[in-house]
Amino acid sequence: MLCIGSCFASNITQKIIENGFDACNPFGALYNPISIAQGIQYAIKGTPIQQEDLFLQDEKWHHIDFHSDFSHPEAPKALEKINNAILQAHQAWLNSHVLIITLGTAWCYTWHQTGQVVGNCHRLPAQQFTRSRLSVEQIVTCLNTICSLAQGKQIIVTVSPIRHLKDGAHQNNLSKALLLLACEQVEKQWDNVSYFPSYEIMMDELRDYRFYADDMMHPSPLAVQYIWQRFSETFFSETTQKACANRLKITQMQQHRPSNTQSEAYKQLQEKIATMLQNWKKKYLRAKPD
Repeated sequence: MLCIGSCFASNITQKIIENGFDACNPFGALYNPISIAQGIQYAIKGTPIQQEDLFLQDEKWHHIDFHSDFSHPEAPKALEKINNAILQAHQAWLNSHVLIITLGTAWCYTWHQTGQVVGNCHRLPAQQFTRSRLSVEQIVTCLNTICSLAQGKQIIVTVSPIRHLKDGAHQNNLSKALLLLACEQVEKQWDNVSYFPSYEIMMDELRDYRFYADDMMHPSPLAVQYIWQRFSETFFSETTQKACANRLKITQMQQHRPSNTQSEAYKQLQEKIATMLQNWKKKYLRAKPD
């Protein structure tokens, strides 16, 4: 699976991997539909960027299309991180059967220097950007472009449950509404597109504040787990759900950090995990198609 979109995509990707699937979210957080579509273009082409595409801000080198997680005080290091992500995305595009798109916001920022919508402003002066809100038609155009390029893949579209309260509660709601209306149109137009209501689950089923992180915007681990459970119930067969549950047990054992890695007990645990993983693969994994 190839996952792309807002930071909620990272939460889902982690859950997918923990449950035994081959998945990646190579570009980190991309919030608006235009930047997400640009990320897909990077994945398809696989063309590395050049050092002259970077710029220096606050003593770090950045790229306007990529999240600050890829930035670095040394330009070659930033370039290496970004190009590794592009290569990973390209391989994932070639090999993936499922594309999961998480839309974060309809608000976007156009950089005056290039006239293009950016993935991240990297704390450049606000006067260098024009802030605007995409229309339903513009969002649909972005998603249709992605769908036309991803024919042959199953596409799952969702709206991030993370609220962008810096825009204000009302503006956030308008933004989410535009994304939801666009998703509805695209789902009707493409047979291989499914909509998953992660935003609605968070807003309507997980109303208690214990389902939110300390910032009161991001979902807590408990909320992510609940949404993941709903996701698996929606898209997975009973056999796949059982396989996920068994794989998660192995993952949790792998994540155990003992005080003494040289002890005999730890070595026996590693042997047990290896045997369990081998048996799980024999039981559940299908041979990859040519």
